Amino acid sequence: MVKNQISSLAIDITKYGKTIPRQDENEIIFNQIFTMFTNLKYLNFGPSSLFLQRLLFSTSPSTIFSSTLLELHVCLFSFNDCLYLLDGRFDQLRVFYVHISWIEFSSRLTSHRTVICFP
Repeated sequence: MVKNQISSLAIDITKYGKTIPRQDENEIIFNQIFTMFTNLKYLNFGPSSLFLQRLLFSTSPSTIFSSTLLELHVCLFSFNDCLYLLDGRFDQLRVFYVHISWIEFSSRLTSHRTVICFP
């Protein structure tokens, strides 16, 4: 019953101790959020600033989607992960804040640009 009532959620994950987190822990939690909270409009999913705790979808793509999410704040490992989230799975998304740790050329980017310079 509560899962339909929650429309805003902010999560900050911080690891303490000497244990090394599984690389997919945050992705599992992220996926479960959309399963549990079906009326979510705002999500701030902010893992700690530790490099290993960024979301990484390229190793284990998930089937998350939401037709209600309007605003998303997230920390990602790479630009490809950003493109993964923007492929239409959040079709109502209006505001997207992202921190990306690594940007490299992506084969998913197919933009060609011609630049004309005039003296």
